[in-house]
Amino acid sequence: MTGTLSHTDPRGSKNLIARDDAHTSVVWPLLSGATRLVLVTGPAGIGRTALLDDVRDTLEQQRVRTADVPLLRADRNRPQVVVARVREELARWSRPPVLFLDDLHRLNTDVLRALLNAFPQFATCVVGSYRTPVRLEHTDLADVLKTSPLTEIVPLAPLNRAEVSHMFTSVLNVSADPELVRRLHQDSRGVPGLIDLAVDGYLRGGAMRIIDRTAYLVDEPRGTSHRHPAVERIRLLGEAAWQSAKAMAILHPLGPAAEQLLGDTRALPELEAEGVLVRHEDGWRFRAPVLANALAASLGPYERHDLGWRAVSAIWEGRAFCANPGYLPDRLIDAGGFADAGKAATQLLAAGRAAVLHDPAARRWLRAAADRAASQEQRAEALFMHAVACACHNDFISAMASVDAALELPDDFTADQLQELYLIRLVGMCAAGDRGALRKVADGSWRSLPGGTAARFIGRAVAMCYTDRWDEAATLLASTRGMWRLGNAASVTFGELFGMSAALMTGRMAEFERVASDPSLCPLYAVDRHRPALQSAMARCLLLMGESKRAARMLADQATAVADRALLEVADGRWDAALGNARKALATGSTLGQVAAHTALGRDLATMLVTRAKLTRAREVIADARAGQNVLQHVLDVPESDLELVLGARDKSRRVLLRGLAYAAQHAIVIATDELEMRLAVMSLDDGDREDAEARVERLADIAATMDTGRAHRNHLLARAVTWYDRAAAAEVRRLVAERGQPHETALTLTALASHGLGDAQTLRDAYELFGTLDALLPRALLRHLMRERGVAVPGRAVTTAEQERLLASLVAEGLTNRELAGVLRTTEKSVEAKLTRLFQRTGYRSRVELATAMLTGEYH
Repeated sequence: MTGTLSHTDPRGSKNLIARDDAHTSVVWPLLSGATRLVLVTGPAGIGRTALLDDVRDTLEQQRVRTADVPLLRADRNRPQVVVARVREELARWSRPPVLFLDDLHRLNTDVLRALLNAFPQFATCVVGSYRTPVRLEHTDLADVLKTSPLTEIVPLAPLNRAEVSHMFTSVLNVSADPELVRRLHQDSRGVPGLIDLAVDGYLRGGAMRIIDRTAYLVDEPRGTSHRHPAVERIRLLGEAAWQSAKAMAILHPLGPAAEQLLGDTRALPELEAEGVLVRHEDGWRFRAPVLANALAASLGPYERHDLGWRAVSAIWEGRAFCANPGYLPDRLIDAGGFADAGKAATQLLAAGRAAVLHDPAARRWLRAAADRAASQEQRAEALFMHAVACACHNDFISAMASVDAALELPDDFTADQLQELYLIRLVGMCAAGDRGALRKVADGSWRSLPGGTAARFIGRAVAMCYTDRWDEAATLLASTRGMWRLGNAASVTFGELFGMSAALMTGRMAEFERVASDPSLCPLYAVDRHRPALQSAMARCLLLMGESKRAARMLADQATAVADRALLEVADGRWDAALGNARKALATGSTLGQVAAHTALGRDLATMLVTRAKLTRAREVIADARAGQNVLQHVLDVPESDLELVLGARDKSRRVLLRGLAYAAQHAIVIATDELEMRLAVMSLDDGDREDAEARVERLADIAATMDTGRAHRNHLLARAVTWYDRAAAAEVRRLVAERGQPHETALTLTALASHGLGDAQTLRDAYELFGTLDALLPRALLRHLMRERGVAVPGRAVTTAEQERLLASLVAEGLTNRELAGVLRTTEKSVEAKLTRLFQRTGYRSRVELATAMLTGEYH
């Protein structure tokens, strides 16, 4: 993606990002009829030429003649030639056109002065552009222009964060995560041309990932060597400036020492004049960080080694200093063989060890430390820490490579370390979706795992869990407990953790509670490095089973991971925040190898999207969740069934639910089967199959007795209430959901009760209000139908009208046909056609594509 700085407005007129005021300031003087010079100014990449193009289009639409006068680099010292070219252009017209002169900064003082002196004789308006900062030789002329009554100067300002977000969406046709927008604004300083350069680097460098039509930064942007126009502009300044710019990309963080290390500094003033570098009291800096990244990526291997060694040697010798702790490790990597291998490995290992948990850069430092290790012992430590760092930052492909290399040195690791290394490998297999390899471990190759008998049993049980063989894993760990409980701290910890998880999935709640209520049973819980991950794993099990308050208490004393925040926010009804965090967790891979969190996030994100009428996106999320880690797949059948039901595919919805129950039965899984059974019970009741509904109520009673969770009891009580018209069960389920305090669950419960004659008008209003807090467009629309049938007034007529229109626009943006729209909205195709006609007339959009684009960019109101 390169070059584009403008987008097409949905209603057909060309429009620049955040340039409406500037556009007006240029156009109005030109339409006044008086002779004027309008000068558009701003730094390189700010969009001067794009604005001039837009102004030209506007003038031509107003039947105003325009003419371009090209200004060439060769014209810099030829005042007579430039003035003559302008006169020749004017002579071609019977009436003087508005003249356009782009890039006036290319000309020297004499040429500019000649143009200004001739300007009154042209007897027409002139639009020009000038790149800032003002060249030193043009200072006097700039002062004259500022005070001239015939001159209008229109400076273009950098974009703010909201405008950066708008530009990003208009270019890529996806939304941007706020953190991505913040970083993009920081890297580009809000200059459109540099925004384009930054996004180009993010895409080519694999630092950005898109999920649910929202882009996220998933790695540290490093720049690419792609020849982008913003970089080529610097190359065209000449060899001396190009080489100095590339060198300063590496050296400038060293402050005053950078000039000394650069050597030949003659090109620096030119780079400053061209707006590439900015001089500060403590040295030079780039106008925008993205320029430094892109220039650094343009270095050849020898150039990189040489500049890296210059920086490293200066720091080692005390001639330079950089406060950034990541600067020296990166320069040690750049220096390669120029730096002493032993000293470099020691410093790289120390830097990586200190940053392993919080800085993804630790991965490259530790990999480099392993490559340059001076001893086998040092290499083993570097490989171990590299595997840990990669696992911490969800880079399991690299982690597995280091695990394989480390396992060739088994004598250099403790039993705990060997156990942790192989667990990382198993998690990596799960993250990569390599179920075949995991099945091999579970079925036979576990016998050759390193670390002794206890470690082998644990490894086999983990492989079983990752292939949905939870019952077998629970049985294996229970039968071998006496053996692995005598093993090392890692074996005991992972045995207890995965034993707890397997117990939960299969309904062995006493065993689950034994560990969940006493995390200290896991010896590694006492180790600072391991405690947050262990607490998070246990909390995610609680969140999967719907116990959000208990999970929140467990996580209260530690920094909460983005996946955990999302799951808690879903339960608490903070859905705007939950949507962002859920997407971010899935995009960054933070749930890889964490099957409970991955499946729960996929379920919850799809549920929110269905509820908010993002039906196509919900289907995409479900498909991605299944493709990523296909474990506990029956949990995803819950939102998939809801999606089919919304679309009017009732039989398909039932088949999805039955498929989920069959899968759970085949794998002896109990968790989440209550969600499937409850939906089938209500569906059977509504379809007149009371016998099936009653049978499912009985099964729900068994599940509730087995799981003994709030969600299981809620599902049993709700099914019992509507099937048997049991007012006592209805009262109890209302009390239970109020106690649990999960708005979506509560609203669904109230709706089900009211729709089956177990709730009054206030029940309907309470459900309607709760759905409103979640921006749940679809349930609110369906509730309005029910409220009208029951003679209950729908509050807020104006709000209702706007919401109905927004629902229709959302469904259109999802690509639904008129027939599908009619099914979702419970109306006729003819009614849908009428509603769409009114929507397009009111908004001015001329097609579904234009409407969908406006919905995505946030321009729809």
